[in-house]
Amino acid sequence: MRRLVLPAALLALVALAGCTDDGPKHSALPAAPSGGEVPRQPLASPTRPPVVNSDGCQGLITAAQVKQATGLPVEPSPGDGAAAVAQYGQAVQSIGLNAHARTCPFGSGAGDQVTVVALTFTDAGQAQKLWSTIASLEAVGGVGEAALSDKSKTLLARRGKAIVAVYLVVAASPNADHLGQLRSVANTALSKA
Repeated sequence: MRRLVLPAALLALVALAGCTDDGPKHSALPAAPSGGEVPRQPLASPTRPPVVNSDGCQGLITAAQVKQATGLPVEPSPGDGAAAVAQYGQAVQSIGLNAHARTCPFGSGAGDQVTVVALTFTDAGQAQKLWSTIASLEAVGGVGEAALSDKSKTLLARRGKAIVAVYLVVAASPNADHLGQLRSVANTALSKA
């Protein structure tokens, strides 16, 4: 989601335009010196909003469980997890479905990344409807009622009214077969989804 950043001068003009004070009128600009020149003052630079670090995982899976499942020294990644969850929820709603979303990003200093996303639908029929739209991955066994994977970086698993997606990047061997690690993470997450 893009944020609109307005220069401080424009924000000040908008704020001034909204004032309805009927008291004495004052110029928003400094008075011109006798030579007719308006002194130039630097505008305040816009500041970035504070960094938001919110929990979108909501207890789905812990860093310790991901470490055990993958063997990677990952920690929770900072970020606005609640905003990511809202985006997943909106995406599901845009296709007429309703699901509670959770997202759990983890990473390591070496560049390893594990992201677990769980969508828990109101019923198994909704989960099946979304599941039937996935066609680009190969069916694999050993996790949930059904699972699809590229065996390297992605695994999607379905059980009842839940779908869990696991995205894995192992920096040392990004294209190797990581199906065992993907399955292990997905099974752990499905038990709480």
